[in-house]
Amino acid sequence: MRFLLAILMALFTTAAAAADAYPNRPVTIVVPYTAGGGVDTVTRILAPLLSQRLGQPVLIENRAGVSGMVGSQMVARAKPDGYTLLAGNTTTNVSNLFVYKQLPYDPRKDFTPIVMVDRGPCVLVVPPDSKFNSVQDIIGELKSQPPDTLDYGTSGNGSFHHMSAALFMSMTHTHMRQIAYKGSPNVMTDLMGKRLDMAFEVIPVAEPLIKAGRLKALAVTSKTEMTALPGVRPVADLGLPGFEMVAWKGIFAPAGTPAPIADRLGRELSAIVRMPDVQKRLEALGVIADGRRNEEFGKVVQSDIAYWGPILHDAGVVPE
Repeated sequence: MRFLLAILMALFTTAAAAADAYPNRPVTIVVPYTAGGGVDTVTRILAPLLSQRLGQPVLIENRAGVSGMVGSQMVARAKPDGYTLLAGNTTTNVSNLFVYKQLPYDPRKDFTPIVMVDRGPCVLVVPPDSKFNSVQDIIGELKSQPPDTLDYGTSGNGSFHHMSAALFMSMTHTHMRQIAYKGSPNVMTDLMGKRLDMAFEVIPVAEPLIKAGRLKALAVTSKTEMTALPGVRPVADLGLPGFEMVAWKGIFAPAGTPAPIADRLGRELSAIVRMPDVQKRLEALGVIADGRRNEEFGKVVQSDIAYWGPILHDAGVVPE
């Protein structure tokens, strides 16, 4: 018993010492998407502020590929010492689990949640001269026509856009045909060209097109109106009570990261996210600052995994 206690004490002392010395070199946040996208933009807001609080450079490394899998796998396999972090989102840490048969990491086991940065909805958009002027117009058309009569565009299976449409179809007991693209710009181009009937798009991408009159906004997928789109009401208020699709972005560390280091990162990042200036910058991007950290954030991730599995299955998603 004394020997065991001595080992435990030694391990605790070592972990505490490592945490006290952390960080003593640069920290890297891996963004599993290309530069300029939503996850990258938000991470670049956080990085310099985190650097100030840690007293070390915070670098950003873009490792894009396959719905965020390349960068996520890199972090999952990194040394769990707090020096390699992941800027993940609902796709990398939830829906990919149901879209790919051989996901090279396990979102449930391979990461330590650090902080939920923000939550943001989509906006349901149609061409400006579309015959659809309301959510009820679309539901009525879907119920009166054969399945797959209407097309909607997405950035691929498991994307935020796809998840929004999957929830919409699940709650209306209808089915539309998904047209998958490489990214949002292609979806918007075909929607404006009337080659698609509709799309659920993130606000930062759709807002300028809506304001320019090139798209018509019917509803947002949040429970409340968004400052960036005044007057555009929630789907839940327009015929589908309870509808909400709000995806999140968050920071993760590899599983096994010492608790004192994970807690320090969680405290620092949560404080940054809750800074008034940061909240305003996030709001301008069409998202809502959050700040839940560590265990509380982890519960959200696990809850989302349990929630979205059946919905994506019902929407006909077959793991590839």
